[in-house]
Amino acid sequence: MHKKKHPIITLIKILIFTLVLLFYYADILTLSIKGIAPLLILPITVAYSMFHSPVRSAIVATACGIFMDACVVGSFCFNAVILLVIATFVSVSSNNIFNKNIQSAFMLSLICCGFYFVFLWICFHTDNVSLNDSLIYLFKYAFPAAVYSALFIGPFYYVFKRFNQITLE
Repeated sequence: MHKKKHPIITLIKILIFTLVLLFYYADILTLSIKGIAPLLILPITVAYSMFHSPVRSAIVATACGIFMDACVVGSFCFNAVILLVIATFVSVSSNNIFNKNIQSAFMLSLICCGFYFVFLWICFHTDNVSLNDSLIYLFKYAFPAAVYSALFIGPFYYVFKRFNQITLE
């Protein structure tokens, strides 16, 4: 028998994604340390994708990526494609390879955040700059931002785990 999810939970999930994106792009809530700010949409996407099907995860992540691309000049479909790949990878691997526990969530978050920031570096920070400047960006911003972003998986993992347990009776 298929368990039916409560509609309020779906609205809360939409609100969480929306608020995180709005806080990030409106610069309302800044969590930066020495100029390195976490991209919270990455651990949220990982946490969401761990408990949902690949198709649903891909749709949600692509919608978030489209919103992110609309807010940033010059990133034509970059975020939509990268978040689509991340969500699909996490959903498939958490259903087939990894367990659905906090250790796996942290490892998947670290892998996905590293993947995102390395591709961001390759696509936008290696063209028309010296190798020295490019590597400085990679090691002084991209890698620390990936680790810092991955650290936020904890609260989002437990929120989405709890949401996954709530069903209509």
